[in-house]
Amino acid sequence: MSTRKAFLAATASGALLAAAPPSAQPSGSPSPSPKPSKISGAARELAKSMRRFDPQLTDKDLETIAQNIDGNLKLGNAIDPKGRALKNWDEPAATFEAAE
Repeated sequence: MSTRKAFLAATASGALLAAAPPSAQPSGSPSPSPKPSKISGAARELAKSMRRFDPQLTDKDLETIAQNIDGNLKLGNAIDPKGRALKNWDEPAATFEAAE
């Protein structure tokens, strides 16, 4: 990992992936061929660490997990290209109140 922030983002995305339900595709439709993309070594290592939780994960499962980790990191960079982190004192712009 190049930075601690990238490691934490990858770890968080792995937890989200583990909690997500598997996508169901109809058996009659062909699955789209994924574009080959370069997966970072850190994402591969983090995906390999998922075997501690589920030793029955296949190599293909680990590749999918690693691709999704990298995808989440790219999405985070697209949302905030400067990589700013929220501070503890940052609050939402809107204040919500209940009307009587």
